[in-house]
Amino acid sequence: MPGYRFSLDPRSLLALVALCWLASFAHEFTHHLAGLALCGPGGRMSLSLFALADSCDARWPWTTVAGPALSYLLMWAGMALVLRGRAMWWGFALVIANKPLMRLLTVATGGGDEGRLWSLVAPQSARWLATATVLMLVLPPLWACWRALPARGRGWMLPAALLLPMLPLLGVPAIDAATYGDWIHGQATLPAAFGVPYSVWAIEAGVCLLFLGLLLGLRVARRTH
Repeated sequence: MPGYRFSLDPRSLLALVALCWLASFAHEFTHHLAGLALCGPGGRMSLSLFALADSCDARWPWTTVAGPALSYLLMWAGMALVLRGRAMWWGFALVIANKPLMRLLTVATGGGDEGRLWSLVAPQSARWLATATVLMLVLPPLWACWRALPARGRGWMLPAALLLPMLPLLGVPAIDAATYGDWIHGQATLPAAFGVPYSVWAIEAGVCLLFLGLLLGLRVARRTH
């Protein structure tokens, strides 16, 4: 569906920020949930950090795979929607919210889940193998989004859609570490469910409600136009 204009008005951008937040939590929670399934209770999680149970040492590669597996699955689901020309906003949003550029930048600078996994197989080449892997996984969704946009606007529209929703979230890891660092390191006790503090669940529920409210507003706005 070439010529699709992905809206970057304030309401749409705020919805993307909320979805990026929820996608980040889903990524980390999938790591955490894999740890619970493979190693039993004892793991801890906050807004953007997780710590595995002590019994998880030998199984950590599987818990590491879980997070990016979800992110890439959602990216490719978004690509499928874009290629079919159905629910285009959702297609773009799923690609954007799972941070393809951030995943690429992280592995290119020597970090990321993919780099940790490749270091088990080829420690000397892990960074470059991880970068190549991420490129192969993120370029098809990005290319599908690029092709779907109007030719005259895609040069600024796609980079803006990928970057602008990330900016408000850049400080989250530092705030998270300052707020929940002792909890993650096992030096503090907090009321929690499934290894996640109630306060974190409350924040995620609030962001989810905000996102649903924004979606409803976007739907009403489209109908009135």
